[in-house]
Amino acid sequence: MAFMLVMIFPISYFKIKNKFTLWFWQIIKWVERDKNLKMPARQAFSLAIGMLISSLIFDEKTLQISIISTAVYDGFATIFGILFGKHKFPWGKSLEGTIGGIVFNIAALSLITSLSYALLISIFVAFVENFSRSDKWFLDDNLIIPIFTGIFVKFFIHKICLF
Repeated sequence: MAFMLVMIFPISYFKIKNKFTLWFWQIIKWVERDKNLKMPARQAFSLAIGMLISSLIFDEKTLQISIISTAVYDGFATIFGILFGKHKFPWGKSLEGTIGGIVFNIAALSLITSLSYALLISIFVAFVENFSRSDKWFLDDNLIIPIFTGIFVKFFIHKICLF
């Protein structure tokens, strides 16, 4: 995290290009979406900050659920949306991506919690993902999914279940 904030963030934000930063820009060229080149690696920074905040305020079990949900739901929803997304919501996400994210997130979370809680958490994560629009709200899903999932688990799921 410190390396990202001290080294990588300034390179990205100030667009520092020289022989020492060539490796960074090569990686960005390979992995970054064209629409994100205005602020390269913004999503990675958002994810790191979301995970850092979550790790500072939540217990270990809640943090595990937040990390798994962010990684699994967001990853599989994106893959399924790109490969199979035929039914688009007005905000650009797809029904197929949402369902794919929910299914795989349930499978992953059911390894550490009950199936019913995995379902509740996955539906909540899908809601957060679908309504987090960085172009409208300036909040990247990578930042708010771990934090909102942790809040949901801590204050709603913990109240009705003992992990």
